[in-house]
Amino acid sequence: MVTITQQEVERRLNTVQCAICKQSSFAIDERSMGTDGDWRGICKKCFYTFPLYTDMEFYLRTQPDVPFHLKEISCTTCNHRGVDLDFRATLSVRESIYFVTCKGCKRQFPEKSSLEAFE
Repeated sequence: MVTITQQEVERRLNTVQCAICKQSSFAIDERSMGTDGDWRGICKKCFYTFPLYTDMEFYLRTQPDVPFHLKEISCTTCNHRGVDLDFRATLSVRESIYFVTCKGCKRQFPEKSSLEAFE
């Protein structure tokens, strides 16, 4: 399993907005950091908590549509198609975000997932 550090997750979370207060200041609840890759993120402004998932190998094995979707995502810089999924966050029941890395230029960026919106 590829491991991602707490600092890396916090840095990249700060590129999206909180579903409640729309601020971009997050931390990881260290009490939630087990070995299963399921963590809890928390907004530093309004204290809203949400699930984070860092075990992407398991996720990709159990969700057959996701690898096909990742091949179609275009980089926001070089327009190369195809990204690696680093981790994901479910900021609300209507918004799941994939944190991805371009396979071409290695740029890291968030991508809203249309596959996990619950309505």
